[in-house]
Amino acid sequence: MALNGTIPRRCVNLPSGALRTLLHCISSGTLAEGPAIEGFSKKFGQWLGVPHVSGAFTGRAAFQLSLEALSIEKGKEIIFPVFTFPVIPMVAKMLGYRPVFCDVDPATFNAGPEHFEARMTNQTAAFVATHLFGQPCSIREIVDLARRRNIRVLEDCAHACGVRVDGQQVGTFGDVGVFSFAEGKNMPCYGGGAMATRDEAIARRASAVLSGAPVPPKETILKNAFSVLSKWLLTRPSVFGLTAYPVLRWKLLRGQPLMDSAVGDELLGQFSGSSPRVTRFTNLQAAIGLLHLDHVDAFNEGARRNAQVLTDGLRGVAGIELPPPGSGDSIYVYYPLTVKGGKRDHLRHYLLRRGFDSKLTDMSDCSGLRAFREGEGPYGARGASMEDSLLELCVYPVIPEGRIRRLAQVIRSWSQE
Repeated sequence: MALNGTIPRRCVNLPSGALRTLLHCISSGTLAEGPAIEGFSKKFGQWLGVPHVSGAFTGRAAFQLSLEALSIEKGKEIIFPVFTFPVIPMVAKMLGYRPVFCDVDPATFNAGPEHFEARMTNQTAAFVATHLFGQPCSIREIVDLARRRNIRVLEDCAHACGVRVDGQQVGTFGDVGVFSFAEGKNMPCYGGGAMATRDEAIARRASAVLSGAPVPPKETILKNAFSVLSKWLLTRPSVFGLTAYPVLRWKLLRGQPLMDSAVGDELLGQFSGSSPRVTRFTNLQAAIGLLHLDHVDAFNEGARRNAQVLTDGLRGVAGIELPPPGSGDSIYVYYPLTVKGGKRDHLRHYLLRRGFDSKLTDMSDCSGLRAFREGEGPYGARGASMEDSLLELCVYPVIPEGRIRRLAQVIRSWSQE
């Protein structure tokens, strides 16, 4: 059993000082409210290059805040890429909108203007342009199409915080950009999310929504914070090899599930019983965000380097497809490896036996989910194929480059067996 040299399926990226900041907020009584909220909104906006930022307690809440701030008429259609995190279109449906799904490019996993245009009707009110896995979509062309048709554009930047297109940050091209600071993202703030916009009217409506939104209870804030801290510790590669990794190996040996999150219909079944609501960003989350902003660009650059090392090491390997080169500014919050021939699980188990954990994707072919199904459509087969063949690998810079090279060698060995 490989205890040394392991790689977890994901690493939690907390900045230096995260525990100290938590303890300070506890002792000073500023867990929920305090000066860091305004400071983070200002600094994050300056970093993005927009004048208005509004925070929320989760990324999902930030998406809901964006919809409410756009003031779209209920019953209108919102077009989503068919391959996406299904909770996001579910929020739109629960708020009274009609999610419509467009095709995506099978190489980039992103929707382009041609995909949105194919699904437009006179009821279309908004596009959700997703930068999936940290690779920017054709956002300029999508925005140009939307402007010609008087359609709103929400940019889903949950995987792409800090990605730039021709020097401009994603999340600043459309009407609003939505960001997630959840534990698996590149800028986790003990949870959280944010909406960014250049539009003063949208920002005013967001402020009005937040003024009536509840403050999270102290118990919830602390529960989230200590959960993220424990996952940060367990996903240090050296700690992972001595704790979670042996458990995963034991589960693999016994033929048991490998601690995967709920996805697809199961995930939506859990979520549909909730009441979507916007909850405020906390002072603790904002204080962690301020720490992150001093380091996130360097972190992203380290993730790019590791992703390039892995790509170089896997070039020409039979049985897999690599992410396309795309923009040089892409980052891979999750590095998506497409495994051909129905062999994804075989590769996953092969890697785990040799010290490398990996992750099944949280993304779903939403057109095939019960909550959205409207009969046979042209998008289900392709989306399902992506979902069943994707394996996500961690390339965060906490993982030494030599370990990434060994990962590539192991995958190459698998392909030759």
